[in-house]
Amino acid sequence: MINKKNEKTPFIERKHGYLVLKFENLIDGIVISRINRFLVKCLVNDNEIYAHLHDPGRLNEIIYPGNTIKLRPVENGKYRYAVTFGYDGFNYTLNDARFHSMIASKFLRPGYRKEYKYMDSRIDFLLDNYLIEVKSCTLVESKMAMFPDAVTLRGKHHLELLSKSINDGYKPYIMFLIFNQRAECFVPNFNRDPKFSETFYKAIDSGVVPRFLVFYINNGSVYFDKEIKLCNI
Repeated sequence: MINKKNEKTPFIERKHGYLVLKFENLIDGIVISRINRFLVKCLVNDNEIYAHLHDPGRLNEIIYPGNTIKLRPVENGKYRYAVTFGYDGFNYTLNDARFHSMIASKFLRPGYRKEYKYMDSRIDFLLDNYLIEVKSCTLVESKMAMFPDAVTLRGKHHLELLSKSINDGYKPYIMFLIFNQRAECFVPNFNRDPKFSETFYKAIDSGVVPRFLVFYINNGSVYFDKEIKLCNI
């Protein structure tokens, strides 16, 4: 459990059922096709529409023809709708990266800085001397949360930076937001990205601390479920 009384971490405690995000006016849609990484053709009330998908992952288990998704109307943007939740056959997952930083911030003590410039990249948060990078995960197989679901050179580079930051006096964390309640433990996805996965274990061995927070979706809202650990495999 994340402990807000323990000042040796940048985190605060949240209990099961803590509300982190609520959406209004969601619309049911059916996937027709994924046009490209960021655009989905959908069927809404027998009308074909296009919706922005702010998630570059493969999402093979979510964004495929005939599957159910939930959209929200957007006022500003090229498209009138944005993909918000997708159904993976068991539960809905959050599929919009624009909300990850905000969700992660609700688990940090006050005083953090966002988008902290370190070396040649930006790390999501700096709090005191803690560097905190945030990643999201929706893929779960055999109760194991798996990241990434596509090759991520950027993710690998972030891990390398977090490892290097220890020599500069930082205390680095990598924080995974897992939007799939079926997850019971986490493992890097060697099948999709072996280089990221190898770098992940090297980073952990060097002193980068991982956190794995699981969330669930109910009636258009996102709630904190639990914290899990690395799988013993």
